[in-house]
Amino acid sequence: MVDSPSDTVDRLQLIVTNEADREAIRAMLSDRYEVIVADELQAVDCYLIDDRSFPAYREAIERRKAELDPTFQPVLLLRRDRPAETPPQLGVDTDDDLSLIDEVVTAPIDRATLYRRLENLLVRRRQSAELAQRYADIQTRFERLFEATNDATFVLDAESLLITACNPAASDLLGYSRATILETEPAELFAPDQPDELAAFFEDLIAAGNAWTDELTCETKAGEQRAIEISATTFETSTDTSILLSIRDITERKAYREELELKTQAIDGAPIGITISDPSQPDNPMVYVNDGYTELTGYPKSEATGRNCRYLQGPGTREEPVAAMREAIDNEEPVSVELRNYRKDGTAFWNRVTIAPVRDDDGAVVNFIGFQEDVTERKEREQDLQLFRRAVENVGNAVVITDRAGEIKYVNPAFERQTGYSREAVLEENPNILASGRQPEAFYEELWETILAGETWEAELVNQRKSGELYHVEQEISPIENSVGDITHFVAIEADVTERQLREEQLSVLNRILRHNLRNGINVIEGNATLLGEQLDDEEVLWFVEAIEQRATELAALSEKAATVRSLFEQEPPADARYPVADLLAAVTAEFEEAHPEATITTTLDQPLAVRADSRLRIALKELLTTTLGYNDTAEPTFTITAAPAGNGHSEEWVEITVTDNGLGIPEHEWEAIEHGEETKLQHGSGLGLWLVHWTVSLLGGEVRIDGSETGTRMVLTLPRVPMDA
Repeated sequence: MVDSPSDTVDRLQLIVTNEADREAIRAMLSDRYEVIVADELQAVDCYLIDDRSFPAYREAIERRKAELDPTFQPVLLLRRDRPAETPPQLGVDTDDDLSLIDEVVTAPIDRATLYRRLENLLVRRRQSAELAQRYADIQTRFERLFEATNDATFVLDAESLLITACNPAASDLLGYSRATILETEPAELFAPDQPDELAAFFEDLIAAGNAWTDELTCETKAGEQRAIEISATTFETSTDTSILLSIRDITERKAYREELELKTQAIDGAPIGITISDPSQPDNPMVYVNDGYTELTGYPKSEATGRNCRYLQGPGTREEPVAAMREAIDNEEPVSVELRNYRKDGTAFWNRVTIAPVRDDDGAVVNFIGFQEDVTERKEREQDLQLFRRAVENVGNAVVITDRAGEIKYVNPAFERQTGYSREAVLEENPNILASGRQPEAFYEELWETILAGETWEAELVNQRKSGELYHVEQEISPIENSVGDITHFVAIEADVTERQLREEQLSVLNRILRHNLRNGINVIEGNATLLGEQLDDEEVLWFVEAIEQRATELAALSEKAATVRSLFEQEPPADARYPVADLLAAVTAEFEEAHPEATITTTLDQPLAVRADSRLRIALKELLTTTLGYNDTAEPTFTITAAPAGNGHSEEWVEITVTDNGLGIPEHEWEAIEHGEETKLQHGSGLGLWLVHWTVSLLGGEVRIDGSETGTRMVLTLPRVPMDA
């Protein structure tokens, strides 16, 4: 069974012997899941089975888990509550049976516990399905690459050295069908006249893990001898070690190289640089360069001859190709490398250098002939392709490519979904169209200083979508260099972490509530209960009873508020919601004054306005008034709520709802925890009210701030503005 989309209901199969128990559990789960009751195992997301039924379904469950592997098929066992002296149930408590059970819930069954256990199992199932799909995708891509590569590719068993797989290019090279190749010994295909050399090659490969040779030949079905270049490596599978061989036909290349070694100075007019050096002289100096060399490097023959060609190297020349050339010359072998060289005027270029020894009739090396070819354009094309691939490979997150000046040259589809801007709308624009104003200028100065220095920039910041919503992103910006090391582009990868930010704040606060407020309240209840028990005959016992009752009431209210927080975030952020501000103020005023008749609310709305919000905004605004009222000890608390378009040129995008009162004002430490986005032992609030307001407004794409006021509290809620009409 494939993983269900996030917007579908998870399917559970309930296997419970007792009909009453079965119906009770079905009723408990049906409002959240699709519950199936059937005698045969069904294709569902999770099995819930009691310990009486489990033995009968054990083998079927085991087969089901094996069929779906590696996708996780969860099984939750509903265990009857039995005394400790009761012996284990046969077929349920053995090690083999326990390996099939992923979670256990013991009667009596608590709804919250059952939901939590089920959700944990279902999350694991979804994750395993996703990983299985990723593995299948990787395997598919590898198989396509294996089939499509131009080089003849073979897979061998490392122990038997038998061919287990080959690609179409292998058939093209050898002329045999793939079935015939799989039935033939490697020695009969790759080096029928060189069995010892092939055996030595495999020995070196097994010992070192990789090997290369261009000294072997293969014989085709038509009887042709073809010179081949073999690159090989070993790799581990789940059961054994295998060998991957990549074979390239180099017959023409070898013939061409041999032909080049016979050429004379008549090639002076060749369009590539050609040099001849004399290894009998100290430092193997060049004794001849052709016109193509002088045109390529800018050095005249008089300055080029008599010197080793290493003077073309510079600060951007890598050591690896230089070492390869040096080793080949020392071993009197041909070599081809590509490296960065520098002309006489200092400009860099990519040089493909081929060096081959020239031997006399006795086989002694008398000269080295070198060929230099400017491959700068090809290198730059390869870098352009690499840039494109780098962007495409990161399609999971938003990807933006800009030039050095910061103009956008490419965005991927994830960027369009994340920001709301189409690709056409942002091309040639600056990424600052996403700026939210929440980062100072120093932030961007440091960003540019880092990436212009060739380093990668990583940061977390707040951006703004086309719709005006604020969202948090993890951003990584890397510079891209051209063939000569100059930075030409930047690639930015952004991951939207808004929901994670809110979730972390929620968990922090709820953790504080459970560890601090409720714990302290329980301590008070327990302390008063103790005193009550010790003084049952005391006349003041009623005072303790009242204290217990008052504290219990407060804890109950706090618990209800926590439940309200949870319900707020079970819903997705509104996309097309519209809440007329007049309706909002009227509803909040009526509800609050009914609950608190001692308070008076005055509202001011000079023009019709609407915000992108739903009923959660009404709950948050009412909670803000209730929290503020708690710090207002005046005989007649008064509140003023005003709503108007935002200032600073943002009147069309934002609406500001301002709440003020005539009380003492919310303590500074209460709001500091909200501004820092977390609570600590030394810095935390006394309840959930302000957090509820902050979370709700943030979920709606806005923000909350507290402004200085001579009296009372002045809170400003900034929310996205939408048209009054549909």
